[in-house]
Amino acid sequence: MSKERPSESCATKKYVFRQLTATVIVVAVVGVLSPSSWSASAPTKVTIHVPSKSLSIMPYYFGKHKGFFGSAEIEPQPVMMAPPTAIAALVGGELDFSSTTGAATSAIMRGLPLRRFFYVQAEPSHALIAQPEIKSIQELAGKVIGVTSLTDAVGMSTTMILRGNNIDLSRTTLLAMGVTDNTLKAFATRKIAATLLAPPYSEELEAKGYNKLAEARTYAPLSFIGLVVSLEAVKKSPHKAQGVVAALYRTMLYLHSPANRNEVIQYIARYHNIDLPLAEKAFSAQMLSYSKDGTKPRKLVEREIEIYRETLKIAKQFTPDDLEDMSFLRKVQESGTQAR
Repeated sequence: MSKERPSESCATKKYVFRQLTATVIVVAVVGVLSPSSWSASAPTKVTIHVPSKSLSIMPYYFGKHKGFFGSAEIEPQPVMMAPPTAIAALVGGELDFSSTTGAATSAIMRGLPLRRFFYVQAEPSHALIAQPEIKSIQELAGKVIGVTSLTDAVGMSTTMILRGNNIDLSRTTLLAMGVTDNTLKAFATRKIAATLLAPPYSEELEAKGYNKLAEARTYAPLSFIGLVVSLEAVKKSPHKAQGVVAALYRTMLYLHSPANRNEVIQYIARYHNIDLPLAEKAFSAQMLSYSKDGTKPRKLVEREIEIYRETLKIAKQFTPDDLEDMSFLRKVQESGTQAR
């Protein structure tokens, strides 16, 4: 039997070692690049301004709870602040999105580069709630009324309600409270005589003996909650807007499905720590205003524009196309996204 010469053995071993090393490296690289080896990619974190935790804003919280945002590779991070502050932060790039379409409308009409990309509400769900001793809107003359902002949908709707009942606005004070939590505290300590609130807060207070004087939808079809984005942000990160719109659309379809009604009511009861009958009443009131598909009828948007122009004394003409961009929603709808 012939023996391998030492030089040939050494060379062979080095060659084999190099080949094995190369193979291991290739396998490792292929393993990293192969989609089958990936773990679930981390969702994109986005900051979203919210004015409260009412049912008008619930699709953001509920959609996250159901995993609809996660499925769209989005991790929403709600930030509660006053609407005017949020709009400034949005324009400055410190926020990704805002949910307050009303405050955005005032900003757009002042020339700021923002657009509505989704409507959570097609109509208002807010109600004007007053202290127990105040039985009519006329009794609010000369009183202080709490609003989140003077130029958002809450402030504008309150103004429309007062005007619609011939209340002298010069004798009534609208006090900007920033966020709903501040309004509730001021109301509980009787620092304000009345305020405009969404479910379930309006139903909770009514059950405690406070008086519902009017519903905002009767006086003005203003947009309260939706999705607002700066045009610059959309150009830089269109995938963020696409993901949030897709998640909201799926959430709204889920909320509107009768098969999910009991589940949603139980979620509301737990989230707000209220009993089931009150949760059901609040949800029924809120459902009257939810958009079915993320859109709002054009005629209602046109009427909304008229109200803002008149109240803010803006001479320039606007159309719905100046306020909204529904192209991302159309893409989602065309893709056949369905609630599960």
